[in-house]
Amino acid sequence: MTKIFFGKVLIITLLLIIALIGTSLSYAQQSSEQFIPIGQSPGISDRLSYIGQITAVNKAESMLVVESNRGTKTFQVKPSTRIWLDRSKIGQTNLVTSFRDFKVGRIVEIKADSKDEGIADWIKIESS
Repeated sequence: MTKIFFGKVLIITLLLIIALIGTSLSYAQQSSEQFIPIGQSPGISDRLSYIGQITAVNKAESMLVVESNRGTKTFQVKPSTRIWLDRSKIGQTNLVTSFRDFKVGRIVEIKADSKDEGIADWIKIESS
């Protein structure tokens, strides 16, 4: 009886540890994403994100149209969308920025919201 109880406690403990590790890894990715250059996010870039060129900016509706070799996609930028200016090509750190830096022709990497593919969770803009 004691062995069965100990086994169940051990299994529950291991499952909790695995769940906590997964949560902390996800948080680590989110908190460090700002510093990762466009196209270099492990497990995300070009798999879970969309990399392309801005073809239209609608400031009134907070919308971006981006075109890549995978086609054209429209994203809504919400107040909660994190936006960074990727300055890695000029050897400088990335900066937090805003909608004002969206310009037609600029390269962006956009990760869509996990609940709605049309809403941007975060966006990195290549510096000009």
